[in-house]
Amino acid sequence: MRQADTFNLRKFLTEGQLEKNLQEVDINLDDKEQSVVDDVKDEMSSILKTMDTELEKASKSTNEGLLTVASIAIALPAIMGLVAKFGKAAGAMVNKVLGKKPTDQDAYNQWMTKLGHIADELHHLYMVPLEAIVKKFVKDPAKAKKISSGIFHVIVATFLIASGVTAVKALQAKNLSLATLEGALSAVKGGEIKQFISGLFSA
Repeated sequence: MRQADTFNLRKFLTEGQLEKNLQEVDINLDDKEQSVVDDVKDEMSSILKTMDTELEKASKSTNEGLLTVASIAIALPAIMGLVAKFGKAAGAMVNKVLGKKPTDQDAYNQWMTKLGHIADELHHLYMVPLEAIVKKFVKDPAKAKKISSGIFHVIVATFLIASGVTAVKALQAKNLSLATLEGALSAVKGGEIKQFISGLFSA
């Protein structure tokens, strides 16, 4: 179990929050799963850094300094460009380390289980800092949590599609909502990520 050390989590978390986040990390990854997580940490860190920068810029376009559906549209292209880069890198690493999507059903289920472990580990490492960034610009805690979760599910959907996944019913992940993931998967496939995320802000 290794921390994501390329992004300064303490910038967005109090020490107590960080300790809580690390204490919750209880996923026993095998070496191959861990290597995928380690390989994409730079891309995940870039997403978080860019989110913070671009949402800050977008918030300044409103009088209240908070995000609106119109202002979030300004930030999304840069953010989603990095999400696409992350998905490509993660998908390539999955195919290299875990192999491409198996045709045998039992092997496929095992492969999907491993992807679920990776998704859970990414959630443990990055969900709290992602939510901390969103909370800077969305003051309603429940809405900030919903937006953060939606963005995270888009990130996971992007890497699953790049890995060769076409449906998520066989995915076993403790910290993901399959319903939200299916929605994110459809948005990524249909080129409607902008509408999907904008919808989270307007809901």
